[in-house]
Amino acid sequence: METIWNDLRYGWRMLRRNPGFAIVAVLTLAIGIGANAAIFSVINSILIRPLPFHDSSRIIMVWDTDPNRHIPNGTVSPAEFLDWRDMDKSFKELDGFRTSYLTVTGNGDPEQAWGVQVSTDFFQMLGLKPILGRDFLSDEGTPGHEQVVLITYSLWQRRYGGDPAILGKPILIDSKPYTLVGILPKDFSMFGTSTSLDLWLPFAFNRAQLNREDHELLIFGRLNDGVTLRQAQAEMETIQAQLKKQYPDVDQENGIRVTNFHDDLAAGIRPALLVIMAAVGFVLLIACANVANLMLARAASREREIALRSTLGAGHRRILRQLLTESVLLALIGGALGVFVAYGGLKLLPYALPPAGSNGEIPHSSGIAIDWRVLLYTLVISLLTGIIFGLAPALQISRSHLSESLKEGTRGSTSGRRSHLVRSGLVVSEVALSLMLLIGAGLLLRSFVLMLTEDLGFNPSDVLTMQVWVPESHYPEKAKVINFFQQATDRIAALPGVEAAGASNYLPLTKWTSYCDFDIVGRVPPSEGKPFTSQYRVIDWRYFQAMRTRLKEGRDFLPSDGPDTQPVAVVNEALRHLYWRNQDPVGKQIRIHQQVPLPPWEAEKHDGWLTIVGVVANTQGWDWTEAQSPLLYLPFVQNPSRTMRFVIRSHADLSGLTAAVRQVVDVLDPEQPVTEVHTMDELLVSALSQRRLSMFLLVIFASVATVLAAIGIYGVMAYAVTQRLHEIGIRMALGANPADVLHMVVADGMRLAGIGLGIGLIAAVVLMRYLQSQLYGVKSTDPLVYCGVAAGLSLVALAACYFPARRATKVDPLTALRYE
Repeated sequence: METIWNDLRYGWRMLRRNPGFAIVAVLTLAIGIGANAAIFSVINSILIRPLPFHDSSRIIMVWDTDPNRHIPNGTVSPAEFLDWRDMDKSFKELDGFRTSYLTVTGNGDPEQAWGVQVSTDFFQMLGLKPILGRDFLSDEGTPGHEQVVLITYSLWQRRYGGDPAILGKPILIDSKPYTLVGILPKDFSMFGTSTSLDLWLPFAFNRAQLNREDHELLIFGRLNDGVTLRQAQAEMETIQAQLKKQYPDVDQENGIRVTNFHDDLAAGIRPALLVIMAAVGFVLLIACANVANLMLARAASREREIALRSTLGAGHRRILRQLLTESVLLALIGGALGVFVAYGGLKLLPYALPPAGSNGEIPHSSGIAIDWRVLLYTLVISLLTGIIFGLAPALQISRSHLSESLKEGTRGSTSGRRSHLVRSGLVVSEVALSLMLLIGAGLLLRSFVLMLTEDLGFNPSDVLTMQVWVPESHYPEKAKVINFFQQATDRIAALPGVEAAGASNYLPLTKWTSYCDFDIVGRVPPSEGKPFTSQYRVIDWRYFQAMRTRLKEGRDFLPSDGPDTQPVAVVNEALRHLYWRNQDPVGKQIRIHQQVPLPPWEAEKHDGWLTIVGVVANTQGWDWTEAQSPLLYLPFVQNPSRTMRFVIRSHADLSGLTAAVRQVVDVLDPEQPVTEVHTMDELLVSALSQRRLSMFLLVIFASVATVLAAIGIYGVMAYAVTQRLHEIGIRMALGANPADVLHMVVADGMRLAGIGLGIGLIAAVVLMRYLQSQLYGVKSTDPLVYCGVAAGLSLVALAACYFPARRATKVDPLTALRYE
């Protein structure tokens, strides 16, 4: 320990004697290590840190998969869920979960909140206890005993002023009294986002009334001790196969998927984070190469010192340890400064993250911070970095020829061929790594530009949207639902400044959608278990006009398409291509399979034959990487839905327009809240937010890598010019003109850059295929990006070579020869 301490003190003195070298090296390392620490903080929060539930690694989700609809995460029917719970042996607990909009009245203005129905032992499965009151009781999961509710801490504070006396008292939810039995912890968030699930109610299933085709539940569970995810998957597949034999009328093609809850939450962002982590790893390697080159250049001035140490008895290992101790000390200082760089980067990160509350919000992103894991990671990579960039210079110096080094005036052995090859190899690696980063950034940038310029199938500008959900308790009959929304839309369309107004149960650029199966007159499905199917939208007759969705064939819906007229439908181009590829679908008839019982978010679709009257353009969904979804449009008055989103096109002030719409709804129903107020432009930003974040970070890191690589090339060429002053002086004395010298030096540098470009291009072709899942409209081998990036980096390398070469042309031959 004393020897190590002495080495550290000596290394510190050496850094103090060379402040210029120390500052440049520390800043370079701080950038590389700080970038890694910042991105690791993000990965730690989202992918590594356990969820805030007891033994969260054992919490799973069970999904129904539907290959016919390309759905990997499908919901489950209550009947199916109850059978699973009776038959499985892999889970300690298996619990159902269903969300819906609920309206809270009394004690203030009406408020629409997200409500969740869960199994009574759901919170026990999470290992979560209320901070006030109690959890659900087991008998509250039976019909007639389910009128109890737990609420979140935020709703308790917001609506009831944090009054503990509210416990045990009834609150009105959808005009029904529910006894408030508990308050959930302040920091509780089921999915790690800012969207609050405020009302929690117990399920009360009547098994005799359940429909196996009523898919409406998410399924959570906790694995038994010693049971692996693979074993649980195998058991659930066996159970599903048994149920298919027992109930041959259910979909025989559906599969099942058991997944870790934490992994499922982060599935959407994990590939992008891993790509960015690889990118900052490349940045750190480039920083290491730069510092290694600095240390090699500095080695010439230390050869006499090392030679004297060897002469006085220091062995090869002792010298190597001293030099590595110095490089590790340098890396630790850079790492310490890198923590502050990471802290500053994390302060700026929220401005680049998807907005809180948006559909693109990243789970648990609000908890991104520097904790002990990040500090430990920073320490480890600092130590590794010190060894990586210090090993080659240390080996080079420790192997110096003593007799040559002790000769006064020698240029030293490290200036020989071996040192030159090492420095050249470092430059080649910097160029190759920078090229790969720039190609990745270029591919993402081009993909993002294509997304922005893609025809969405509608015009999002100047469109305001807001949601209204009418509860069955207030509107038990569908005629009342139709009348409410028709009156509301008519009055909104008549507001000053409104160009057009319509309504739809689901909007594009959101994650919300529903599916329906249907028959086509005169045709049978292509195979058993694969019915004709499509996503569907219920829309007001003015919706296409408000969204400016183009009509391709036939006609739009008309005001005359009423509840008692011929039922009609409109299809998009993707649905036409799927089922009427070589035919005109206009005039064809279909019949939708009605779902019974009807989930609260589903439209009450017409039970009869519908005539297709038109074809409209495809509209962009949530995920740009997926093919355009087949979509069936149904008129609202023939297929009423209790949840509708108003779509209002206007150049008027949106805040004033929002207030006017709220007033319209308030006049029609004072107890009906208006929620989810967004512009379509905001929804577009939300849909692109995660891709924009990936592109932004990769462009930033690629730019930093390019600057570091340019500095590295400049440093190597400048050092080479210094070492070749004697040679350059002789050449110029023998008649070489400045242009010849310029060409010679630039050619040497560009030769290295060319080798790096070649290696980088080959490596990029191999590595960029892992980026393909995040690209839209661009192949991972896109020649335009490859050629453009290679040309741009060549110009950067040329500039880095030109300035040292230009200095070489100004060498005075007599001065150079006299110096030597």
